[in-house]
Amino acid sequence: MTSVTTTCRDLAELLPAAQTACRLLFQECFKAGIKNIFITETYRSQERQKYLYAQGRIRPMQIVTWTLNSNHKSRLAWDIAVGPPQSLYDVATLNRVVSISKKLGIKSGGAWTNAIDQPHLNVTY
Repeated sequence: MTSVTTTCRDLAELLPAAQTACRLLFQECFKAGIKNIFITETYRSQERQKYLYAQGRIRPMQIVTWTLNSNHKSRLAWDIAVGPPQSLYDVATLNRVVSISKKLGIKSGGAWTNAIDQPHLNVTY
């Protein structure tokens, strides 16, 4: 068991459908010239989700999640970021990833109408 402060980045912690979708997304991004994205989080326990939800509400720091019921808990979601030379959450790069994810049937937090979360991606069953 890991601590609520520990981030899981292990693709193997996702369900097989999410693992396949994530690999496919990375392949298609690579083909499109996006070669510097990486996974920042995969699975989250309910305890970690509560811990993150408290951030910016009970604990100081910036708010990083808008829900206690995340797709990360169901092992169907992952978050990404962008590596150098771009900034960590480079909007242009993330917009391109969102566009590619739509074509693959992968849901993106970048397409949400409220509480937009561009780095978030997930599949549904």
